[in-house]
Amino acid sequence: MQAMMDAEGAYWYHAHPRTKSTTGYPDLIWDKPYVKNDRYLGVAFKPGMGQDNSEVRMCDWRCFDAIDTMNNMYAGLGVKPKYVIADIDTYRKGPEDDLYANFPVNYLKIDKTPGPDDDYSPILKSLRDGNFFATTGEILIRNYSVAGTGNQRTITADVDWTFPLSFVEVVWSDGKKVDRQVISATESAPFGTKHFAIPFDATGRAWVRFAVWDSAGDGAFVQPVWVSPPKTNPTAGSR
Repeated sequence: MQAMMDAEGAYWYHAHPRTKSTTGYPDLIWDKPYVKNDRYLGVAFKPGMGQDNSEVRMCDWRCFDAIDTMNNMYAGLGVKPKYVIADIDTYRKGPEDDLYANFPVNYLKIDKTPGPDDDYSPILKSLRDGNFFATTGEILIRNYSVAGTGNQRTITADVDWTFPLSFVEVVWSDGKKVDRQVISATESAPFGTKHFAIPFDATGRAWVRFAVWDSAGDGAFVQPVWVSPPKTNPTAGSR
């Protein structure tokens, strides 16, 4: 399978992690070389399966805990981070099906949307590089960066939202323990926009990510990035 993925320039990830036919995964194969490989992107953001609406973050254990654990395990191995990718199952649809309101989506940072006869490799590259954010639709993260060098960095993000926000958070790890800074945003009004600039001490940190959650439980999040560039891994399989 790995040879085929490399030959075709393909990528894969787990649908509905830790439930349904993916129960026990990706946990059961964390040690496999084809998971410690840049052809494997991470897990799908499918919050509706086993969802607990009392939780403040959608898919907290099934999705975010899975990639946080993998990124702790793989920090320093020379592979790219693992991501949470918005994903849906779609079959036959009728006029009454409201797709826009009910499907999470990925917003990719690419120069243009490819047409049916165009090269789709920019889409694959954006996904592999983590150059995108995922959202339930009510929150947009128009720009995001981990600015600065050395230990003193700044998490910057331009955020638009529909419902009043609940909180924004910066999540990080030293490769062993996940920690986070939660910033209350309950003072926000509906239909707002704000530029966030959050100081971040990168001392001893392996990776960092940023997320926004609103008062209705909706969310948007960027993908984790290594705080320090990983070592080169000749078997990572990315191209």
